[in-house]
Amino acid sequence: MEREKLRRSRCGLILGVCQGLSNWCGLSVGLIRILALIALFSSGFFPVAFIYLLLAIILPPDEKF
Repeated sequence: MEREKLRRSRCGLILGVCQGLSNWCGLSVGLIRILALIALFSSGFFPVAFIYLLLAIILPPDEKF
């Protein structure tokens, strides 16, 4: 069984990173967003925001639209 490639979704709210992670790992997008918000506020904002923007730049957009 081959795993789907990690891509950002074009249907996501903010750059599609959380939606892409949700599609890739098979979890609820709501759970991914809550975990991202908890990490964002518990880390002092900058590290997680930087990683999120980096993923938005590096990950290719989803081909399914």
